[in-house]
Amino acid sequence: MSPSTANVTQGVRKSGTIQLRNKPISPNKLDKIILLQVAWCTFPALVLVRLGALRPGSIWCFVFLLTFLGWYALKRKVPAFMALLIATLPALAYTRGYFFYNSIVALLGLGLGLWFVRSPKEWAKLWGNQLLRWFFILGTMYWLISLIITGQYYANLRAMEMVFAVGSIYLLAQYQKYLATALAGLGISVFSVAIGMIGQGDRLGMADIDGEHVGNAITFGLPVALVLLLAMADNGKWLFLQNSKIIRNGLIAMCGIFLLLSTSRGSWLVALVGIGVAVFYQSQQRRKIFFAILLMGCLLLGVMQTKSGEKVSEHFEKIFDSERTLAQKSTGRYEMWLLFPEVLKDSPIWGVGPGLGKEAYAHYSWVDREVTYREGNEVAWHALYLQVGVETGLIGLTVLGIFLVKLIFKTLLYRKLTGQVIPLIGILGFMTIGISVPGIDGISGLYLGLAFLGTLPQKKKAKQIPQPVQKIKFAKMPSPV
Repeated sequence: MSPSTANVTQGVRKSGTIQLRNKPISPNKLDKIILLQVAWCTFPALVLVRLGALRPGSIWCFVFLLTFLGWYALKRKVPAFMALLIATLPALAYTRGYFFYNSIVALLGLGLGLWFVRSPKEWAKLWGNQLLRWFFILGTMYWLISLIITGQYYANLRAMEMVFAVGSIYLLAQYQKYLATALAGLGISVFSVAIGMIGQGDRLGMADIDGEHVGNAITFGLPVALVLLLAMADNGKWLFLQNSKIIRNGLIAMCGIFLLLSTSRGSWLVALVGIGVAVFYQSQQRRKIFFAILLMGCLLLGVMQTKSGEKVSEHFEKIFDSERTLAQKSTGRYEMWLLFPEVLKDSPIWGVGPGLGKEAYAHYSWVDREVTYREGNEVAWHALYLQVGVETGLIGLTVLGIFLVKLIFKTLLYRKLTGQVIPLIGILGFMTIGISVPGIDGISGLYLGLAFLGTLPQKKKAKQIPQPVQKIKFAKMPSPV
């Protein structure tokens, strides 16, 4: 290891922060064993799902994942445990329904517990972050109050899934190798899901297999958008791809194709916002970003000529079809935004209560005869801001607003000190997700976890104080005689 690398490593260990500076961190490499384990857990499982063997595919994924995780737990390699778990989240979102639905929150919680036992000091750094500490407290309270009101443990349980995902990313930031491996492993999981789902439905990421509906377009699209942005922004440093142009551009092209075929407008918007941030703040990388966009665009034009491209064209035609109502085009979101003021008017301060959002929609959609989207049925509000406003009123919306604004300022300061934009992309991406879906789950927690890395302590450059100029006294020369 070179002296410069040793200094960087020593600085990371002392401060407990991830220092992704402008110079490449080439000596650090991804953990190939973990990446192979991710592929072994996810790829065969999704192939089985593609063949119609839903339960065997789910069992394959969980049996091998639990085996590898158990081995890391016994060896007290908790960072490796967490990296493997984070990397497999996109695949687990598809297979957990046929084995153990709450497996994600259970395994993430187990990983955090193991980390606390292994290193209380590293956990103390997480708890010492005031903003993150309040996020943990409020997220836990939100779930506990939902449990008390509804009497159902699974009411808003995904809030804990999001909280645990955020904590996992924050702790992994103390180990650059495992954080980068976890984020790179997301690309393997995404590829596995795409292979298992492609050609099985009108939209990539969802399918009807043996009469059962599998997946969701945005569940697939959001991790794809995240991998795309990680490869495109900050020169791919968060994936350790700053010196691998071919792999980086290939990953960008692959994610671009997957995003197009998913036809997930919410995921497209997240990707566009992230690319916009990268282009605006990273002038030195603009040429590379524009080249990657051009490459992606050329490939997308080629994909549009295939049968899969025809399905995408049909989806676009439905969006812009003048005979379809705005409610049909937005899958009920437009009507939910129209109902929101009525609910808030009746319960402005506290809302209807955590966990009662679905019942509120069923009631108000039945009363309002103009609503056509699943009127009278219990449906989750299709936006983070709608759910928080309905269930917690103006108090919840105010707390959410303060929290998001603080994170934006923190990530802007982080960008100013380090030059890195991924934390800023993380918070803006999370806010964009909240426009179309509640965003309270593990995948959205990855965006928010990256945003919280912008709250890591950074050393400010010491200002050089100019020294006062000392006056020099010269002796008087004797006058010539």
